[in-house]
Amino acid sequence: MLKDNGIRLPNLGQFRKTIYCNDNFFDRLMPISSYWLGFIAADGCLTSKDKGISIGLSLKDKSHLRKFKRAIQANSKIYCRSSNNSVKISIYSEKIFNQLVNLGILPNKSLKIKNVLVPEKSIAHFIRGVFDGDGWVGGRKITHLQFMIAGNKPFLKQIQKVLVKKCGVNEVRLYSLSKENGAYKLQYTGSQIFRILEFLYQNSAPETRLTRKYEKYLALREKFSRN
Repeated sequence: MLKDNGIRLPNLGQFRKTIYCNDNFFDRLMPISSYWLGFIAADGCLTSKDKGISIGLSLKDKSHLRKFKRAIQANSKIYCRSSNNSVKISIYSEKIFNQLVNLGILPNKSLKIKNVLVPEKSIAHFIRGVFDGDGWVGGRKITHLQFMIAGNKPFLKQIQKVLVKKCGVNEVRLYSLSKENGAYKLQYTGSQIFRILEFLYQNSAPETRLTRKYEKYLALREKFSRN
């Protein structure tokens, strides 16, 4: 009827995009894009319906979402939820969504990621992103130091293979964290964790590391270098 009366409505694909980002961000896996690929693999969520990519963090890490926003040149808002002290940012890009899927990041199910395609020259940046998203480091004594990353078994085996090769650590058993969702943990203990952390943080920059974890690493290194 509208057409018969000379009235034409634009289709959905013609509406002006209101949330912008750099659609070419993942065209080449450079240090910064490799880092955020790892972080999204660990702590991101892809939704097929709207080709959305979201990252939700604790309120204390809001500054890290600002780093992501700057890196990907997005105009998205960072939303805060006071009920659970969380923050979230979302971008919408069909190109980026498809690139992430092709690289191995699966929609909705981070624990089903098996293998992510990352060039060897960028692998430390990628794993640092995974560690910042789903890892932990700490310990009061040198013998109690722990480095841990959570994820599914095939994905952790990919990471472990790199650490064995690059850091000279041994292959260790992966322990189950949850039988319900298939989560496992890759864990190393003792002074060898510094070989891993030095590998991950080499050539890093403030824009490609979670500040509080980097400061924890520096504090541990300072503390135990005196022993």
